Parts: sequence; structure tokens; C-alpha cells
Amino acid sequence: MKAMKNKILKIFVIMTLAANVSYAKSNTKIDEATFQEIDASYSKDKNGVYVIENRIWKKLEGLDPVTFEIINISGSARRYLKDKNGIYSIIYSMDGDSDKLVLEKLPYDPQTYEVINQLYSKDKNNIYYSDRKIIGADLSTFQIGSDGFSKDKNNIYFGGKRILGIDKDTVKIIELPYIEDKNNVYYGNKKIEGADKNTFELTYDFKSVVNGYYSKDKNNVYYENKKLKGIDVKTFKKVSRLVDNFLIEDKNGFYIVEKDGSVAPINSKEVDIENLSQLAIKTNLYHDKDSMYFVKNHKLVKIKDAPKVDPYNLSTYNDKYINKYDVVYYLDTDEGAFKKLEKAESHEFRAYGDTEYAKGRRNVYFKGKVLTGADYASFDMKYNHEKGVYEIKDKNKVYETVKAD
Repeated sequence: MKAMKNKILKIFVIMTLAANVSYAKSNTKIDEATFQEIDASYSKDKNGVYVIENRIWKKLEGLDPVTFEIINISGSARRYLKDKNGIYSIIYSMDGDSDKLVLEKLPYDPQTYEVINQLYSKDKNNIYYSDRKIIGADLSTFQIGSDGFSKDKNNIYFGGKRILGIDKDTVKIIELPYIEDKNNVYYGNKKIEGADKNTFELTYDFKSVVNGYYSKDKNNVYYENKKLKGIDVKTFKKVSRLVDNFLIEDKNGFYIVEKDGSVAPINSKEVDIENLSQLAIKTNLYHDKDSMYFVKNHKLVKIKDAPKVDPYNLSTYNDKYINKYDVVYYLDTDEGAFKKLEKAESHEFRAYGDTEYAKGRRNVYFKGKVLTGADYASFDMKYNHEKGVYEIKDKNKVYETVKAD
């Protein structure tokens, strides 16, 4: 009986798969004689290359089927497509009521490109870390080290970024991401300006902190690589939170530490310190049991008529845009209030980094208002490999550049 059930199940699975393939083929002009499935996602025939989307084989325009191949990166979910003309990634772009598959050509030389490991790759011109060009790297002498470090004849790199001014012969790890040489202390690839190397120490409570790190020396307290002005070193401590790492105190009171290293004093008589939390990691939105706040000009400001915080039905896109019960709101920092975006569809809404730009199903937004003149179809944020920055742009212009972390 069990064997019969297994046989019936196998027949059902085969029929289902056959139906799926048949359904896919019947909805696309495919040459049956030369058609072959490469894997569960890709196929090709003499005329082109196809990707499966909603059980339909969709042609990827411009790919050469003869030289087409898939580049898999061991230990990573990333995959690239390659033919004689280039290397590509597939991205989804919002296009009215549906998502459009877009084939994005990457700036790699297809003839010489090779994957070194999960993080590094190279071609005849450059070496890349997590798909980003390592600016200034000497390809002929470049060596990959451990723990995110690499070097060439001229520089040492951490996370694919050059560490300016570091002494190559005396560099050592304090505890990642902190390193030192004979003269200075660094947070990742950034020098901690003014840090006294002889009295420098780390102060965070546990290694799983996801919102930045604190350190101190005899003179100052530091957040990542930034000096915290006005904080008393002897009485400084981080207020314990399971995940949040934004709240500190000294003998003079409590403070919110902003992303740029500025500090905003908190009036503990007006704010419920015990229940104060960030709405999301590294955001400029905060809440206690009854109210929501943001920091402006280094002061904590209560948001007028803010929606009640509900961890199950309120989420953030960035510091400016939030979603409450599938409605998108924009924070007008001049008025200190959230404004509803009437035309935005929240389930397909996207904010770009920490900027004022966003995109919904129908419109591009800037500061919560429809951006007149923006080309909706091509509007996006993309990485510029040559400049090492992200660009918010459409086919006509660049609206804003954003530094890469």
C-alpha cells in the first residue's frame, strides 16, 4: 500500500513538473528542437536565453545563447550571467502594476573575469571586493589576506577600501573592526583622529552589537571613528539595550548618539528613558511607550500626532518614510509631523538609502511629494564603480550621489 502511494506521488510530481514546463513553453516563442533547460531558472534555444518567471519562460533580450553561461559564487547567493559581450546581473524594477526583469550589464571584462572567492573577483583591469572595484589597487602585486584585509605594493585595504596613512609594517588587529599601527588607531579603514594609542580601550558590552561600537582613551569617548564632544570620559557608559546602541550617559545626563557622532541631550523628565528605543537600527526615529521622536539640530523633537508604535504593523523604509497599516507616511522635519502619501502603494514602495528620494508603483517622490519631470521607468539608485559612490538617477540626470559605506 505504501509503495503504491509513493508511486502515485511520484507520478503526480512528474505530471506537475511536466505541466509547469509545458505551461512555460506554451507562453513563449521557443524553438522546440534546440530548447534545453540549463537549470531550474534558466534555459536557452538557438534564438536566445530565457529565465523562468511566474512559470513562464521569459526571454532575456541581448544575451548570446551560444556563449551563455552562469557564474556561481561559492558560499554566496549571488549569480551572474555571462556571454561573449559582457557579464550581467538580473534586477527587478517596478513598472506600474508589475515588476519588470532588467538585465544590467556590469563593468567587468567578460574575457578575463574570474571569481577568486566569496568576496573577491578580478579581470584584466581591476580587482573587486563584494562586486565593487577596489580603487587604487595594484593588480600585479595585490594579495588577499584574512579577516577582510588585503594589500599591494602601495597600500593596505580593509573591506576593499584603502586605509590612508597606515604603516604597513606595524599594523595589527586589536579586535575587529579595530586595528592599530605604531602611531594610530583605526576603525575599519578610518583613522580615529586624536585617539591616544597608549590609553585607548574598547568599551562595548558584547560582541554582537549591530549598531556601532564605542571606545575611549584618557581624553575622549568615540563612536566608531568619531569623537563624542562634551562626554565625560570617567563617568561614560552605554545604556544597555539588547540590540540598540544609540543611548549613552555620563554624570550630566542621557544622550542620543547620532550617525555622524553628534550627541543630542535627552530631558529625562519629558522622555521615558527606560522604554526609549529606535524604530529601526541606525535610524533617526525613536519611540517610547507613548510618543515618537526624531533628532533635529542635535535636539530630540517629539513628532506631532504620530501614529502609535505597533511593532507588528509599523515599519521604516528610512529616516523619512514609514509604513503603518499599509499606508506610507513622510516625516516633514520642518513641521515635525508625518504626512500621508495618498498615491503610494506601500507593499511596493522603496526609499533610497537615507535620502529624501523614494519610488512607488506610480510615482517618484522627493520630500514626500511627487517629483515632477523624473523618468519613472529608469529612476533608481545604482553604484558607480569608477567613482565609488551610489547615484540616484534616471536616464536624463543624476539627482544625488551617496557615499558607499
